[in-house]
Amino acid sequence: MYLKIEKTIVTVGSFDGVHRGHRVLLRRVVELAQQNSLKSVAITFHPHPRQTLDSSGDAPLLLNTFDERISLLKQTGVDKVVVLPFDKALAQMSAHDFVKKIIIEKFNAQYIVVGQDHHFGKERGGDVQRLLDFSVQNDLRVEIVDLKNIEQKISSSAIREALMNGNLTLANDMLGYRYVISGKVIGGNQLGRTIGFPTANVEPPECKLIPKGGVYRVKVKTGSDELERLGMMYIGKRSILKNDGESVNIEANIFDFDQQVYGQEIALTLTHRIRNDKKFDNIEQLSEQLHRDKQKIMTI
Repeated sequence: MYLKIEKTIVTVGSFDGVHRGHRVLLRRVVELAQQNSLKSVAITFHPHPRQTLDSSGDAPLLLNTFDERISLLKQTGVDKVVVLPFDKALAQMSAHDFVKKIIIEKFNAQYIVVGQDHHFGKERGGDVQRLLDFSVQNDLRVEIVDLKNIEQKISSSAIREALMNGNLTLANDMLGYRYVISGKVIGGNQLGRTIGFPTANVEPPECKLIPKGGVYRVKVKTGSDELERLGMMYIGKRSILKNDGESVNIEANIFDFDQQVYGQEIALTLTHRIRNDKKFDNIEQLSEQLHRDKQKIMTI
């Protein structure tokens, strides 16, 4: 649903991750809006354009759920976050029509702020030069933010690659915050409970990117409880059990916590990657390793 609102300054993007590069753009939008007495608007899409356009099944897993992305965008200080449904009709809209019919007519935009590599419209046919050419004939000012001035190349795809390679430190640095996995706690085999490490088994949202397998130091929030607890999380196909197919398990042991959380939502904030996933010959070896993992986490 489009909104006809006061004169605005807008920026447009999928904003997966709402990472440090995105925030440079968004800060500039807020700044210009305040200087020119305009309303600042971040326009984003749902579902992610590549999930609509990619019929091969190769659309990327996402850094944020929809709710996470909207929450992060609102935290940047923009006056309004607007979600455009990315359907076939929008995908077929030309670059010219997207700017004229959406940006100018629907959002009453006086300014648009984009990065130097921004593309828009059908098959990403519009680029910064076309946007500048279009602005000459229309009452629309364009500001290009040179994101190459950031000390490192930051992109959603680079962050995905870092997470998949187990480089959590790099991923968190590019994000500008710590990566979060949220999901519902589901029943497990309760093996951890028998060795003193009861775990909450987490079912992550569909399309959420899960980092490389291993053990992670995490901060945990359960249900509506605002208290953040320390814990460790395992991602993998279980260390000593036969695998049921190829599914990856996410299990969190929350330190000094013995409440039942089945069916609740849980949020795991990944602060450090402790080690790779590995197999054990028996449950005693697994128990010894988990004690070492916990001791290491407690010293960080």
